[in-house]
Amino acid sequence: MAKSHKSDIEEWQKLIEAGVRYKENYGSSKRWGVYRDYGRGKFSGYNTSTNGILPYNIVYAMGRTLVPNIYFRNPYITATPRHKPGLDLQAKMIESIDNWLIQEMNVKQAFKTAVMDCYYTNRGILKIGYDSLSGYISKGRTLEDELKEILNRPIGGSTPKKEKTEYNINVKPGMPWCVRVMPDFIIVPFGVRTLEECPWIVHVVIRPTDDVKNDPIYKNTAELEGTHIEMVNKDHATNSFYKELTQDIDLCEVYEIRDYKRGEIKAFVPGYEQWIRPPTEDKLQIEGLPFVDFTFNEDTEYYWGPSDVQIIEPQQLEVNETRTQAMYHRRVALIKFLIESGRMDQPEVDKMLSEDVGPAVFVKGLPRDVVSLLQPHMPQDINQWTEIIRGDVRELLGHSKQQMGELPPGRRTAREIDVVQRAHDIRMDERRDIVADALQKVMRKENQVIFDRWDRNQVAQVVGIDGAKYWVQYNKKDIAAEYNLKVDVESMTPTTKAVKKREILQVIQAIGKNPRANIDVLMRMLLREYEWMDAMAILPEAQETTAGPMSAQQWMGQQRQLQGNPQMLGQRAQGNAQLMGNVL
Repeated sequence: MAKSHKSDIEEWQKLIEAGVRYKENYGSSKRWGVYRDYGRGKFSGYNTSTNGILPYNIVYAMGRTLVPNIYFRNPYITATPRHKPGLDLQAKMIESIDNWLIQEMNVKQAFKTAVMDCYYTNRGILKIGYDSLSGYISKGRTLEDELKEILNRPIGGSTPKKEKTEYNINVKPGMPWCVRVMPDFIIVPFGVRTLEECPWIVHVVIRPTDDVKNDPIYKNTAELEGTHIEMVNKDHATNSFYKELTQDIDLCEVYEIRDYKRGEIKAFVPGYEQWIRPPTEDKLQIEGLPFVDFTFNEDTEYYWGPSDVQIIEPQQLEVNETRTQAMYHRRVALIKFLIESGRMDQPEVDKMLSEDVGPAVFVKGLPRDVVSLLQPHMPQDINQWTEIIRGDVRELLGHSKQQMGELPPGRRTAREIDVVQRAHDIRMDERRDIVADALQKVMRKENQVIFDRWDRNQVAQVVGIDGAKYWVQYNKKDIAAEYNLKVDVESMTPTTKAVKKREILQVIQAIGKNPRANIDVLMRMLLREYEWMDAMAILPEAQETTAGPMSAQQWMGQQRQLQGNPQMLGQRAQGNAQLMGNVL
């Protein structure tokens, strides 16, 4: 084994260990498993079969309120030219391509899970790539290398035996992808504050050893054997899942290093003295590292900061204790009878405690001298204290009772409700904007990837300026440029969506009689506000593409001709609007 390789790996291990301590000391990463258990309803001391605690799961309730208000149920990207004029038609194509990619890559689910990660750990992290999870053939390789790769690995990332080494169906050959990465398996350099300033980042990937040895992207794996789970095995108490998993499956803990300083990608396995992926040029380092992250509680000094669950954990533990005390008080406060010994026979006691209506009970002496009723008081302060704690949590996270699905007490005017809603929207809009920025970064990086990698012709369904659907064939030269991408953040809130629908209808009614007005643009905007409706299915098909797709140059030339002939454009737009009206 070359000494230089071994020493390089040892140096990287020291840097990674410092990064792990950075996450543990400043991000409370050792508590992340506990925070997730809170959301699962697992609390220390809680056991339904014994007299344990009685939890009130605030973490779950707040998480169920937070996520639907932030992640994009139906994300839609709009694109405009960024630096160069005259690219408005190319921007329409990019808009169509990006919105198709969002569905194809299942970005919605990735962001939904990343929002939950951010709730528990204060970091939502997404990784982008192309072709396969472990990597793709670099442009710098020779044709002979590529032919050997193709012969040894069938399409789909499989071994020659047709056994797959990757199983994520959202990662397809020849396609960009975006997946959520658990923050637990991300390591950044000690002391950095943002992802944009990281000289490197490490993604710890746990894979079966056989898959690592069969994956053609890795080298020097002939002697790789045994289970290497050094990071997760440091604390078996918090990683019992992986401890159990390694008993039956031989796993490898691959440290994938994205070295931005040197523009390299490399990988090693702890305890193994060779690079299983020797340093090579990283083609995915486009506008920075191939990762996008977001945080809800930005720390001005550290990359890892306090999560929402970490902030409300004291309230969660206090409300559990309060509810437990109320449970024990309730048990003590059950009705009890004090009976003077020897003044009532046992059969008479049984009749008094039975469920029979109007039994005759005989006592020896006056009843008031024999039996006394004891009913301890149930303190109301306990229930009031629980409500105070819930109010503290709502204030910390920016929710009100009505956002939690509860009506506020007493009579409230519409203006008072509106003021509360606006205050809530201000704090939620900030978080929606954070997630929207992350989605824009993902799609900007993905666009640069396809501009670099899509060598073959592709086909997209694009809406023209006349409101019709066109099938357009394009290649990367037709669309490669810089674009401004925007996500409609305000459309997430039901209140804003209702207002937007009303305003669009008012504009349509106001300018609908103008023969030069392109009403179809407004109709498409209106249809997008109805999430259950597929706007593209309603738009009419252009006659030019009924027999087959147009080339990008033909389509742009035809659209320019329409732009230069307002009368023809008006006639086509009016006819397309009538066709769409017939469908509706």
